[in-house]
Amino acid sequence: MGKTAGFAKRFLAPALISLIAVFAVGCGKKNDGGAPAGGIMVTPIPGQDGADHAIDTGRALAKEQVVKTVYSSEISEWNYLVPSSASTWANYIDHLVEYDNYGLCQPCLATSWTKSEDGLVWTFQIREGVQWQYYDGSFYGADVRAEDFVTTVRYILDPKNAARTADLLFVFQGAEEYYDALANNRAADFSAVGVKATGEYELQFTLNAPISYFLSMLQYNWGYPTNAAYLEEMGEAFGLDNQSLLYCGAFLCREYEPEAYRHDYANPSYWDRANIHIEKIERTYNAEASTLEAELYLRGEVTTTDIPASQLDAWMNDPERSKMIRPTRSSAYSYFYLFNFWPNFPEEYDADTWKKAVNNINFRKSVYHALDRVAALQVYDPYNPHNFILNTITPRNFAAADGADYTQLGRLLEYTDNDQHNEALALAYKQKAVAELTAQGVKFPVKVYMPYNTGSTNQTNLAQVVAQQLERALGADYIDITIEGYPDTDFLNTTRRAGNYSFMMSNWGPDFADPVTFTDPFVIGQKYNYIYMADGMAVQVGEGEGGKLGFDGNYWKDAVYDAKVFEAGAEVADLAKRYEALADVEAWLLDQAYVIPLGTLGATGYVASNLNPFESQYAAFGASSGRYKYQYVYAEPFGTEEYNRLYGEWEQERARRIAAAQEAGLDY
Repeated sequence: MGKTAGFAKRFLAPALISLIAVFAVGCGKKNDGGAPAGGIMVTPIPGQDGADHAIDTGRALAKEQVVKTVYSSEISEWNYLVPSSASTWANYIDHLVEYDNYGLCQPCLATSWTKSEDGLVWTFQIREGVQWQYYDGSFYGADVRAEDFVTTVRYILDPKNAARTADLLFVFQGAEEYYDALANNRAADFSAVGVKATGEYELQFTLNAPISYFLSMLQYNWGYPTNAAYLEEMGEAFGLDNQSLLYCGAFLCREYEPEAYRHDYANPSYWDRANIHIEKIERTYNAEASTLEAELYLRGEVTTTDIPASQLDAWMNDPERSKMIRPTRSSAYSYFYLFNFWPNFPEEYDADTWKKAVNNINFRKSVYHALDRVAALQVYDPYNPHNFILNTITPRNFAAADGADYTQLGRLLEYTDNDQHNEALALAYKQKAVAELTAQGVKFPVKVYMPYNTGSTNQTNLAQVVAQQLERALGADYIDITIEGYPDTDFLNTTRRAGNYSFMMSNWGPDFADPVTFTDPFVIGQKYNYIYMADGMAVQVGEGEGGKLGFDGNYWKDAVYDAKVFEAGAEVADLAKRYEALADVEAWLLDQAYVIPLGTLGATGYVASNLNPFESQYAAFGASSGRYKYQYVYAEPFGTEEYNRLYGEWEQERARRIAAAQEAGLDY
């Protein structure tokens, strides 16, 4: 996922039913005679327990149920309360709910839950008997209780802890006020926050407004429990490594050496041990993982490998290896290029000139229309690059209203089905930009600093291809692009989040089941391209009349984009109107060429794997993609033909289960 630091407000809908092809599905019963007075009982999808997750592949399992992988990106922080992603701890700590391998919401640390008739109050019954454990499996001496979730929220809402998901908690009654009070050294009363333990094993959330996709929001780090006594006991030592946190999940990280290995073992005391079939996850550090992984797979040293585009022909043209590979599974991650309005890069790249250029809309549009997505995506998939092109930020098939895909709504339709690559148009904008910028004293070519991630062979090749084709299309007399590689470990902190770039690729994955999630990277406070707008003009941090712009909370209150998002998000009664309004906002962002869409790179390419992708937990957001629950290791890999067959069967079974949910009166 792409969550970053920042305190942008989310604009969440009270009542949404989003049927999305990435299968982000919440579950809630519309009417149940057994519900408490004034409440609605929310129950799991029927027929989803235990062995019902199994898929009959008709093939042999591996003798050892061990997953073996290599990695080049080391864990930069073990404290799960601070980062924005939840995937690192997905196997170590459970959430209240989880999503099964058909993308349907199921109980996890909560056994059941209710919501009030007005949708504001959600009450969860916590599973009893789940014990906190140390990394070696020994017991800490306390069960997971309702108060543990309150502890997490309290920690994240304290600004001094610099947690990067504090803004997600502003949906709760009193949460934003509590956070702001602490941030400004005012008295703050946590009892006014709508997150409370109403019993030893009963947890209650009170929202500012009803949110139908609330369950989908529980999948991030703020949804993990934390034992308060252990947190206090450890102090600053909490979450420094695998041995300084507590576990309550399916696996225990018993063995870990930075830049060497990380070994996880199935937790023998896990509450749902029957659905854990893999006994060990062996991760081995290798700085050249992306390049060497395919060869390691052929030698039996790993169980799954991506096939780099540079090696794909060799695999495709080999009669034996071609049988081993299959397409990667579709992704809801959107990849795009950013212009940076807060240049914080080396002096040699002339930040003053860049600031003038990037604030010129014709300059941005010249680059926007010069980008050849087909040529760029061939780096990832030379066989089917068109399948992964995005002309919008929100991916196709993420959300729909009244039978229309979100990307087909409003002014966004102008972009969705039209290739934005147009070199003649790019040159026309170049001519305008040269005239305007020359009048401002700009000397050409404009230097463009473009960092990339060396941990990925594809990203390395992509940077080279994009730099070359942009310079070819626009002319070296206009732009001079310098690419520079940074190591995978801590890549974002040293580049995008630090403002250390002019132009670079980034990405975003949905946080929950509504398209407003794709507006989040570009609102005030997010460390993406640092767009701050006053009177329609982008301004750099530290500049602009009437107020200081910086990460101290003193942001422009009338920022154009933020105002548009707020207005669109305020529509809560009519889903079609809401989505069309949000689509118009996205179209405005593209009109201004603040962001250049690229594709769904997480869905491109091919893999060789001894795991069945349709057995893994599935959701477009949160921790599901990182879990190994339900999965087996098979003796042989899955080829393309078998993948396509299983995909079809999976879609049919998912449809059957959704129909069963509808028949039972469940809302999702």
